[in-house]
This record gives sequence, structure tokens and C-alpha cells, in this order.
Amino acid sequence: MSDSDVDLGFSMRMDDSQPESEIPPHIFTIRPDTKGPKSIGVLLIVSALVLFFQAYGDISLHQAADLSDEEVDLILDVPNSQGDGTEDISIEQYQLFHDAARESGGYAVRGYGLGLASLMLLFGGGMLLFLKGTGAKLAVGGATLGMASGISGSLLVKGAADAHLAGVLLLTYEITTYLCGVCMAMCIGLAALPLINARARLALYPENRVVLKTDSEE
Repeated sequence: MSDSDVDLGFSMRMDDSQPESEIPPHIFTIRPDTKGPKSIGVLLIVSALVLFFQAYGDISLHQAADLSDEEVDLILDVPNSQGDGTEDISIEQYQLFHDAARESGGYAVRGYGLGLASLMLLFGGGMLLFLKGTGAKLAVGGATLGMASGISGSLLVKGAADAHLAGVLLLTYEITTYLCGVCMAMCIGLAALPLINARARLALYPENRVVLKTDSEE
């Protein structure tokens, strides 16, 4: 038996007059993502509240001419308890550091800068909830301002700490500088994400939507 005599149970016939199948244009259309920008808006609002409390603390320290002995004891309790006693910081030393930090403007730069940044993040996040593209740009500007003021203010405070403090507290203020920079860099990336992602950007700017048309539709 030859191969041509084998019955496979089905047959196919190609008809030249049969029209070619058309691919629906909507398959290649990018659909807008409305949930992503709204979720980022919520995260930015939460971040703004955290920055606000940090700013409030720095502004309060800038306006406080002297700290009470009870407040200083509470601050120094943990650092002094972690050493061997040779680098314990006295209340007078911490007061000198506090005065130097205020005079350097570190508390003011960080406090007022983060305060303004928190407002920009708050309004920017709120606008993203309503899918307003300006909100993402406002949030990026606020996070950039927070990063600049946070790092510069922390460096000024660290300079005062290097002059008047020792031991664990020096490391604490150094870590604060790095931590502030990392957190604000993450805020910048988070705020810029709706402007980078194609689907999220389409939800914020629907007028930029691209529509594919077939020859039959023209």
C-alpha cells in the first residue's frame, strides 16, 4: 500500500476565493491602567503624612531654645547604656550640640523643606486619585525638594554632632543622613512611575491615545 492510499479520516481544501482573516486592531491597542496611578496616589499620601511628622519634629527642635533635662535624659538613655561608660554624653554636651544644630540651620532646612515637600506629595497624590497627570509631576517635584532639603539639613546637623557628640549618637546621625536620601529617592521613583509606565501614562493623558485603523476603515 502506498502513502497516497492512506485514509487519515479528514481532508482539507483550500479555496482561493476565501477572504483572508483579519486581525482585530484592538489586539495591539495599549489599554489604560487606572488602578496603578490611584494606588501610587494612596502611597504618596501616606508618605506625605510621615514626612509631615518628621518636619514637625525638626521645626519644633529649631524653635526650642533649650531642651529640658527630662527630654535629654530620654534621648541619651539608650545610647549611654550601650557603651562602657567612657563615651557617655552629659546633658550639657547634648545642649551644646542642640544649640550648634539650631545655629547651623540644619533643623530649619530639613524641617521647612520636608514640610513643603509633604504638602506637594499630599496634593500630588490626591490629584493622582482623580487621574490628573499634573499630580505625578507635582509629587516628583515635592520628593526632589524633600531629598535636597533632607540631605542638606541632615549634613548640617551631623556637622554639629561631630563637634559636640561621641559614640553611638554619631553613627545615628550619620545613618539618618543616608536613610533620608534613600527614602526620598524611593519617593521620587514612586512618583515618577505613572509618567514612565505606558499604560499608567495613557490613563493620565487619554488625549495621547493611539488608535490603529485598518484599510477598510479609511
